Amino acid sequence: MENSGVQERIHSFRDRIDEVDRELVHLLNERARLVQELASFKLDAGVPLFDPRREEEILQKIVEENEGPIYDSSIRDIFELIMHRIRDIEVQQRGE
Repeated sequence: MENSGVQERIHSFRDRIDEVDRELVHLLNERARLVQELASFKLDAGVPLFDPRREEEILQKIVEENEGPIYDSSIRDIFELIMHRIRDIEVQQRGE
C-alpha cells in the first residue's frame, strides 16, 4: 500500500474513533442525567440512594453483554469506575 493510501486509511480509522468517542461522551452524560433523576425521585420517596445488589446486577449484565475484545474483568472495572464517578456527582450536588 502506498504511503498516501496508508495515511488515508489511518485518517479514516481515527475519524471513526473520534466519532465513537463523541458518542460515548454523549451516552455517559445521558446516563448521569438519568441517575440524577432517579436519585431525586428516590430522595423524595425516602428510598435509599445506594443499592449494592442493583449495582452488582448491573455489572453482571454488562459482563453478559460483553462480546470482547475487552476482557470481562476490564469491562467490569470500567463500569465500576463510571458508576462511582456518577455517584460522586450526586454527592457533590447534595453537598455531602
